[in-house]
Amino acid sequence: MLTVQLSISWGIIAVIMEAVRERKLSPMQITPVTPDLAAKSLPVIADAFANAAHSDGHEADLVTALRHSSDYRPEYDAVAVNDEEAVLGHAMLSKAAVVADDGQRWPVYVLAPVAVTPAEQKKGLGTALVMYLETMAYGDGIRALSVLGDPAYYGRFGFVPARPFGITAPYEVADENFMVRELQEGGLTGVHGVLHYDPAFGLTPQA
Repeated sequence: MLTVQLSISWGIIAVIMEAVRERKLSPMQITPVTPDLAAKSLPVIADAFANAAHSDGHEADLVTALRHSSDYRPEYDAVAVNDEEAVLGHAMLSKAAVVADDGQRWPVYVLAPVAVTPAEQKKGLGTALVMYLETMAYGDGIRALSVLGDPAYYGRFGFVPARPFGITAPYEVADENFMVRELQEGGLTGVHGVLHYDPAFGLTPQA
């Protein structure tokens, strides 16, 4: 298990270093938020989604609400910062649960949102942020992650459609966009039901 975790960690470093060598990215680091960095992240999140086709324009508000959730874990609230401590990107995991009809629950985490400032997009920074959070969650024994997004992008990280596992969204969404990723071997074995998000998402049902 440790070997896998270390290999993922080196993968993050490799992604960042390659982007820096190719002059796509300035030297930077990924770190959990501090109060100062949390505040700096909000305009970056808003800018990142300003022209996104499927944005509702409230991603920064969602992050603020998630930071006030009783299940909030600051180690799963990550930012990418440069040498001047300017925030270049942000990504976050929030606690959720897959709930069966009989009430049985399996804890999972949701990856959302992932935001990179427009000037740094398509340079590998989003990839590094996702890999960082996957590494953290894997090391903590989290069974699986869920994401709603582009399968061409998130499929690179091992996300696959959730429905074949018997996991469904609490809203209408195309099967290919509602995805899960096992972090632990067999992490979704026997798991089935509807994904319940943190109440901050404003979805029904809620975690």
